[in-house]
Amino acid sequence: MDFKTMSKQRKFVLISAAVGFISMFLPWFSISMMGFTQSANGMHDWGILGFFCFVIVGLIALYGNQKQNIDKSLWMLTLILGIIPLLIVVIYYGKSSNSFMGSEFIGFGAYLCAIASIGIVASAFLFKSPSDNLKTGFDSLKKSVEDRLGNQGSTENPPPPDVTTQS
Repeated sequence: MDFKTMSKQRKFVLISAAVGFISMFLPWFSISMMGFTQSANGMHDWGILGFFCFVIVGLIALYGNQKQNIDKSLWMLTLILGIIPLLIVVIYYGKSSNSFMGSEFIGFGAYLCAIASIGIVASAFLFKSPSDNLKTGFDSLKKSVEDRLGNQGSTENPPPPDVTTQS
């Protein structure tokens, strides 16, 4: 891996994924109740899904020819995986606004996660190849998934008829 020769898109996606990865271990929220304060990081509940999204996006940025932009199907997957942690932060924010006793505060880890998610989506979209758009990206992702699954629902090669022997 040569960071100097890596495409701008891959560089910014990789940096944003690394920031998101680190944000999962920082305080996401703290609860103050009767003089006691407790904080927790993002590695709980849905946060684990966000963690895996950042890891996969980082691996996508490192995969393939690093001098070129991310190819269409992986580009679309990067956009989808970049949005998921942002949605998780919104869920955490919604949960924290419904605290019952005491006060709950959103920590800087959640804000950093949201910024990293936006960074992934923005850098993947702004530095995309001129031929990439959402429709072709989705079609390419759909085609690659169908190819990997081997068109299991296809009727082109029906199973042979059941042959029973008569006695």
